[in-house]
Amino acid sequence: MVKSTERTSGIMRVAFRSWRRIGAVLVAATVVAACDSETTGPNPNENEGDGIFTFTVDARTTWAYVDLDGESATQVTVADPATSTTWDIAFFGTNVMLNGGAAGPGGVVGHCLCQNADATAAQVMAMTLESQRPAFEAVTAAAIPTDESAWEDDALAPAITGWYAYDFVTHQVTPSGRVWKIRAAEADDPVYAKFRVTSLANASQANAGEITIEYAVQPGAGEPLGETKTAVIDVRSGRVYFDLATGTVSDAGDWDLAFEGYTIRVNAGVSGSGTAGAVLETTPFEEIDDASDAPASVYAADAFGGVFKSHPWYRYNLTGNDHLIWPTFDVYLVRRGDEVYKLQIVSYYSAAAEARFITVRFAPLADE
Repeated sequence: MVKSTERTSGIMRVAFRSWRRIGAVLVAATVVAACDSETTGPNPNENEGDGIFTFTVDARTTWAYVDLDGESATQVTVADPATSTTWDIAFFGTNVMLNGGAAGPGGVVGHCLCQNADATAAQVMAMTLESQRPAFEAVTAAAIPTDESAWEDDALAPAITGWYAYDFVTHQVTPSGRVWKIRAAEADDPVYAKFRVTSLANASQANAGEITIEYAVQPGAGEPLGETKTAVIDVRSGRVYFDLATGTVSDAGDWDLAFEGYTIRVNAGVSGSGTAGAVLETTPFEEIDDASDAPASVYAADAFGGVFKSHPWYRYNLTGNDHLIWPTFDVYLVRRGDEVYKLQIVSYYSAAAEARFITVRFAPLADE
């Protein structure tokens, strides 16, 4: 199988190592704002045997882009992912995107076999690298879908989603009642807030009309939440930016949330240059007294996402108070051109239990 001629030549492989449960090698990504290039790694791919390999990337502070090529995985520095064909898959926090659809020009698509979709919380927490290997090994080229509709490409995946509900009988749009904890966009000493949409008026097929939001701002981590406030965001004329700290509509340079159509964006990731993030909360709005208590790594930014968004690779906070990420070990297929790989995300933590070190088991699937 031949890669595009635009791919970087040579293979400088990402660091790998064997695992026994959730250990991983820390591979620091070199960030270079220049032309696409390979990053250096001290070790070759870890070979688990039988053509199965693992790689680990540091996805703490920026996207880690990976080029899959046969039995190797190379971490690459990408100047502009929207125009580059040197990468296949990328990781940032819990986000995974493929180089296709809205995310890039590579035409990469994904499909989830999702063999653990119905697993209970207890079963997920008991899963290990070893116990989930047989399911990975069992996947052969016979599992590759021939129906193109089974493959998903990437689209915008906002951190705040599912905030409204549509009634197919009455054709009415109403708030879903979901609540989020928000970290504002400031990099240094950010403010926090709890947030929800409470009502909609004059909604149309094109946009949500006048969106009434309810929020309370927390001036710093661990400090008391302020009083609950409301604001009306009118998106009938286009995108509106909102600053939580001031409680006002702002310009495109100083904002935390942006409202457009039926989309709410946070100022981070693919939507902005800030460090905003959102965490979906199960606690009722009135009962939340601290919006800063979630681990920093789980305040999600906007991203592009496809199969890894529609079929998440992890479960969160399974015990109700651990705030941990638990991989489901579902097997995904990733296709670029005639090449197909099977992948299993096996950990979110380094050997030192540091979050956002993503370890992936992968193997190429031969054409039949």
